[in-house]
Amino acid sequence: MLNRRRTKIGPFVKLRHRSSVNLVYDVSHTALGRSVSAMSATPPPPRTSSAGGSQRWNYLDQMRAILMLIGIPYHVGLIYATHAPWIIDSPDKSEGLTWALQFSHTFRMSVFFLLAGFFGMLMIRRYDASTWLKGRLWRVGVPLVAALVLISPMIVIPTAIGQGGWDNAIPGLLAAMRNPDLNWTVHLWFLMYLLGYCVLLAGLWQLRGPLRLERGLNMFLDAVERHPVVGWLAVLATGVASVGFAGVAALAGVSYMFNEIFVPGQFVAYGLVFLAGTLLAYRLSWLEAFTRPRWSIWALAVASAITMAVFQPQEDDASRLLTYFLWPMVGILFSHLLLSAARMWLDRSTSLSRAMVEGAMTMYLVHVVFVCWLGLAFLSVEWPAMVEFTIISVAAVALSWGFHLIVRRSPVLMMLFNGRASLPAAHGRLSTATS
Repeated sequence: MLNRRRTKIGPFVKLRHRSSVNLVYDVSHTALGRSVSAMSATPPPPRTSSAGGSQRWNYLDQMRAILMLIGIPYHVGLIYATHAPWIIDSPDKSEGLTWALQFSHTFRMSVFFLLAGFFGMLMIRRYDASTWLKGRLWRVGVPLVAALVLISPMIVIPTAIGQGGWDNAIPGLLAAMRNPDLNWTVHLWFLMYLLGYCVLLAGLWQLRGPLRLERGLNMFLDAVERHPVVGWLAVLATGVASVGFAGVAALAGVSYMFNEIFVPGQFVAYGLVFLAGTLLAYRLSWLEAFTRPRWSIWALAVASAITMAVFQPQEDDASRLLTYFLWPMVGILFSHLLLSAARMWLDRSTSLSRAMVEGAMTMYLVHVVFVCWLGLAFLSVEWPAMVEFTIISVAAVALSWGFHLIVRRSPVLMMLFNGRASLPAAHGRLSTATS
């Protein structure tokens, strides 16, 4: 039995093991000096699958898939939201749905990017930076390009019809092709951001020697472990950095770029959460601390998310500054809430969880097509918003899953929509489609 003593990583309790635990990923060769003992103290071993002894953290895989699939009801809800018109805008509105959407929007993609940062750092230490980046270009870049070429037109057409009638279908499509905007990218922005973070991470990792990056990281991580207040100050610093960059972008007149497809302040806010995820993988003992429930931090995460949800839709400068200040902090705090909950309740593999992980990428890429066409059809129906929302959500999930079943039969389609020609044998390896 391992002897353990409790220490702190910022606000999170850490269990430091005095005897080492072997890792499935060989990351020890990059640890320096005092980080060696911390790196050897790892989370409970990931569950082992039957395929070749491969190991995986089931709860992390499942949470990543859940965050992607929640995007389906999220986009359906936007049809009935009151805070801003979407590409399909129903006259039937729901305040309850609007609040649910606004609340979930404060953390859903942030938690996803934290997981992406975690898996990115985990894999970049297993391979060299260039090999890892080439893999990301295939796994993320190919589905992004395929979706922009094949899926986006099928989103733009119902959008044009909803805005100008059936006669506007082709003219609206041609106009969008000449001058692509948010209607063309809709839900694909996150893949663009993810590719950007992967390029930056690979570049920094390649230059870690000249930049003395690992030395600086180890000094920072050691400081956080010795003085928990440093961890809290680092979380606050992400908010300061986010609002500072957003303010500079506003003064420079570049708050929105490329027809509002790229938002620099948003890119930085999510990037800071991505960076936090890389730290959890750089010193794997931190994952143990980060995923142990701390109810006070759960309460703080919910309170800060509610605050952000209240101010995010507002147009005044003070509300925008507060939103950017809270953005990365809510992402980090809510990541603790969701991942610690997932570790308690989702750390097992079932047929449903395997299907969910397998189909998440394809379903996310295609679902907006079904959401838009179904939403367009329901514009002529005067049913309660919650009834329409439920019907469209269920139908969109079913149709997206059906599309995935078709895609998985073809190596070509799998490459286009998953960035790989086939699924891992028996789903035995850790999925890294978006790491």
